[in-house]
Amino acid sequence: MAKSAARKARSRSRPAVRQRDAEATRRRILQAALSEFSKRGLPDARIDDIAAASGANKRMIYYYFGSKERLYLTALESVYAELARLESRIDVDHLDPVTAIETMINMKIDYYIDNPHFVSFLSMENLYQARHLRKSRRLREFTTPMTEILARILGRGQRMGVFRTGIDPVDLYISICGLCIIYFSNQHTLAVILGRRLETPAALKRRKKVIADMVTRYLQGGVRPQARPRARRETNGLVPLPL
Repeated sequence: MAKSAARKARSRSRPAVRQRDAEATRRRILQAALSEFSKRGLPDARIDDIAAASGANKRMIYYYFGSKERLYLTALESVYAELARLESRIDVDHLDPVTAIETMINMKIDYYIDNPHFVSFLSMENLYQARHLRKSRRLREFTTPMTEILARILGRGQRMGVFRTGIDPVDLYISICGLCIIYFSNQHTLAVILGRRLETPAALKRRKKVIADMVTRYLQGGVRPQARPRARRETNGLVPLPL
């Protein structure tokens, strides 16, 4: 009787174990794909290399993802999904509007630092004219969180008299993305041309502050000018570059 009960317990546990193993294998494949596609792009990436890096075989990759193109799209979706997840966690209802904007900018830059493959994917997919991203069934999942969050921040800021009116959250989102991502997408050429190291902690901290100052001053333009602090010139010990 006891042996029979033990066999039944083991039998019930096997599907759960297999499910965990399958999920772990799928994650390893996806992580290897992120690295391979971000380095080589879709045409030059090799399933053999992804299989070797993930410890899976090619047949298993095709079983889980169907094709090389589908694996690329799944990897592309995963970087957007993670960014959307982090964006949706910003607790805008318990932050003052200016702090909420600063938090969003800091999170975005931290994500680019921690996930350099996102910048590579973004550059490549623009070269492909977004033809793979267009096929994603998860587009709304990626586009909704931040524009909704920005609309909520703007609405609170306007009701409190902190932000001016007439600001489109989509336009604001595009502007913030542009200010943040060019630092990473062009960091190598900028570093050579400007003669500065852009990847140091001090440089990244300064970049966060610059973007936050630019965006918040834009949002506060024309609102209670007497309450705004007088601008100070801060060089942080840096020598201005010749124009």
